[in-house]
Amino acid sequence: MKTKILKYLLFFALLFGNACSTSVPEIKTVEANKDLVYKEDLRVNVKQMYCWINRMPGQKPRFNVTGELNIYEASDFNINDVTIKKIYVIQKDEIVYQFTPKVDLNIDKNVKTILFSTIQGLLLSLNLDSTKSVEIKILLSDSAKETEYLIENVAIEEVF
Repeated sequence: MKTKILKYLLFFALLFGNACSTSVPEIKTVEANKDLVYKEDLRVNVKQMYCWINRMPGQKPRFNVTGELNIYEASDFNINDVTIKKIYVIQKDEIVYQFTPKVDLNIDKNVKTILFSTIQGLLLSLNLDSTKSVEIKILLSDSAKETEYLIENVAIEEVF
């Protein structure tokens, strides 16, 4: 009888514990896309995209971008050579920043992971409205071909 009661208590404890658990990540990230996007046979999946302004005391405010892309095997592009050539930050149909990012590459089977970021952050532009979202245009190249990939509605966070 005691084991039956203990089993029921354990069952309800597990049920209640799962119902009350949270799935909020510790690091706030913006997932731009969950679906694969096909562009000129280059299959791109945006795993993470994050823009923020570092307003920490003792230094000039700087704008930062970091992200992670997965590039899948494609017929028109050489996956071994695909990299990010340039990144454009666009707001209100105007290019606010353009830069060559720091890039870390990793190939695992038929997927190439590209981690990218600004090197030290970019000095704030007067044209940037930190209360509005931006578009990130990524110029991808395999040295023989180029294609652009656009990520819309990326929120800007501010760090104090």
